[in-house]
Amino acid sequence: MAPLFDRLSFRQARNTVIVAVLLGLFASGLDLVDDARRERTVQRRTLEEVTEIVAEAASKAAYDLDSPLASDVLKGLLSYRPIFQASIHDEFGARLAARERSKIDSNLRMFSEWLFGDELDLSVPLYYEPLNRPRLQIGRLSVSVDSHITATAFLERARSNLISGLFRNLLLGLVLTAMFHVMVTKPILAISRAVSRIEPESLDGCLIEVPRGHDGDELGVLVSRTNHFLKAFDASLRERARYADELRGALIRAEEGSRSKSQFLSTMSHELRTPLNAIIGFSELIRDDPAAQATGEALGDYAREIHGSGSQLLQIINDLLDLTEIDSGNHAIHPEPLEVARLLETCARIVAGTARERHLRLTVDPGPEGTALIADARAVRQIILNLLSNALKFTPDGGWVTLSGGRTAHGVVLAVADNGIGIDPSDIARVCEPFWQAEPVLSRRYGGTGLGMPLVQALVDLHDARLKIESVVGQGTRVTVEFPMVSHVAHEVVSLSK
Repeated sequence: MAPLFDRLSFRQARNTVIVAVLLGLFASGLDLVDDARRERTVQRRTLEEVTEIVAEAASKAAYDLDSPLASDVLKGLLSYRPIFQASIHDEFGARLAARERSKIDSNLRMFSEWLFGDELDLSVPLYYEPLNRPRLQIGRLSVSVDSHITATAFLERARSNLISGLFRNLLLGLVLTAMFHVMVTKPILAISRAVSRIEPESLDGCLIEVPRGHDGDELGVLVSRTNHFLKAFDASLRERARYADELRGALIRAEEGSRSKSQFLSTMSHELRTPLNAIIGFSELIRDDPAAQATGEALGDYAREIHGSGSQLLQIINDLLDLTEIDSGNHAIHPEPLEVARLLETCARIVAGTARERHLRLTVDPGPEGTALIADARAVRQIILNLLSNALKFTPDGGWVTLSGGRTAHGVVLAVADNGIGIDPSDIARVCEPFWQAEPVLSRRYGGTGLGMPLVQALVDLHDARLKIESVVGQGTRVTVEFPMVSHVAHEVVSLSK
């Protein structure tokens, strides 16, 4: 349970009391100023009444020019505490008597003078009324009142009212705290305890009870909507659990299918390659046999067709099996130091015959002398030959193909460039997808299964290398493979050498 000062009921009551105190202080300030003005008016009226009482005696003293009597009148007048100074003058302005006392020194004098103003001065004329004659002014009574005396009593009353108001606000805060606790905090605590008992694993039947007396208010609506959410969430969890079971079953079936596919391809690799090797071998014997050539040119052509078709089919099967091995993680590579110049020359000689038949100019630029990289020799040759095969296939007769090597700050770069038909920029991202072709199958002018570039990408990834394709439709294509200076392949070679 939260401490008292952290409870919602206490904070609400505290805020209510603070607002009430501030509003009370503001209202009290306005009332104080207004009461001070009224008190100032009452003070003046009272002073006038007092002076009227003593005016007759003062008039007699002024008429008789009796200074002792005038002094006694002023002495009685100063018995009124707020009056601190008084004097009586005759009709010619001569002073008959005067009395005064010092003002009371207080720290509140400046505030009281601001609130009530400076001292109040009152001058009352003194008259003599003879029989059957107009009255004559025979003198003047002057009185000065210290506003601080009146303000002190007034401020004492205001302080008492303020203290009593603060106590009333404190009592109001305690009452509001109790009310908020009973009406708000207690039901919320009951709801929170009910929520804390809900188990996330099983929401069946875990609903919150509405606190008594709150069926139709905001707390009742909150509980109702929370229960609605819990029911919907429980249904969602059940639906997700059902989907998860279905997905697990589908995943198991997919894994079983993948294992069956890999097992099938592994089993069939020998069965497919053995008869193809026999077909290719015997077709070579027929093609190169002088006796068969003497019997007729057609037999040699048939043998060449059989040999070419078998070689093409064997290459497709090899690419498919290599892709399957790489995809299953069973393709092993054997890294070794390779001389780039010799590697490029070897690959160029293999495809030189195809280039001559297509009347294509094939050039090799091995780059700086002594350039070498650490990689799997068979895999790198397969990468280069696949890239060269594509370049030769998609370059029109009379064009050119360039095979080059070089160094960068990050490693060794091998590149194949041509001035062939190029690739649309929107299709470059899909070039390395298995079986993808840029043209429809029925209208495609160029052969192939679409396995060459996916195999290149897979072999490049095995070497931690980077494949980059740049192409312009109708102008040609440049494919770059950048082998890093340091990779897991290089580490394997170092560890083997140790």
